[in-house]
Amino acid sequence: MIILIIVMRNIIIFTDLDGTLLDENYSFDYALSTIKKLKEMKIPIIFCSAKTKAEQEIFRSMLGINDPFIVEDGSAIYIPKGYFKSRCGESADGYEVIVLGVKYEEIIKKIRELRERYKIESYHFMSVKEIAEVTGLSLELAKLAKMREFSETIIFAEEKAINELKKDFNVVIGGKFIHVYGKNADKGKAVRILTDLYRELYGDVVTIGIGNSYTDEPMLKAVDIPALVKNSDCWADINIKNLYKAEGIATVGWVEVVERFVFG
Repeated sequence: MIILIIVMRNIIIFTDLDGTLLDENYSFDYALSTIKKLKEMKIPIIFCSAKTKAEQEIFRSMLGINDPFIVEDGSAIYIPKGYFKSRCGESADGYEVIVLGVKYEEIIKKIRELRERYKIESYHFMSVKEIAEVTGLSLELAKLAKMREFSETIIFAEEKAINELKKDFNVVIGGKFIHVYGKNADKGKAVRILTDLYRELYGDVVTIGIGNSYTDEPMLKAVDIPALVKNSDCWADINIKNLYKAEGIATVGWVEVVERFVFG
């Protein structure tokens, strides 16, 4: 029944990157033919990730994707100028930008204060080489990961420091590290904003969300068809009605979801 409905409507895909579209080696090769089909069908592929604008632009360029994208855990939406009928945000670098989060400098100011009392290690205070070593990213990608605008990634912090940060910001433990961003920022909120803009453009739409972590839960709750890919040998512990759990890990699971709900 779901597949029949999808055929009759415009499809929008929202996807996480790390551990979802990208495998453990940050590769999307397994999904290339699937992405090519989606582009031929003119189905938007919206990145919705903790990654920065600079990081996401690299993958968008490599895949030839020109749709809007959501950065730094829902902190901002970047929309190519003129993509929708009406202007959607402030103009910057060829985009219309809708900001939901806070400025990076505000977060760093607080962390700097806390570092005087507690042990905290985060991207801002690390070299590109150090970031590459702890993440497995190449030096180029590690440099882009450091180019943050609305959030900070913490490698380690004492519990008291985390509790202090929670007073002013969202503090979420991701797959490996701790994400700190504005309280008004939310992947689900960003997804709903974009969905409404697509409805104005297309009319009726069906949204598919693909993630791998409980940090993706807000995104998955905001879509019509939520799907999880496997992490190694299990799925993230998320309880959402009609949640589809792919058997494949990361990119393999991503392709499985698209094959089932778009091409199936």
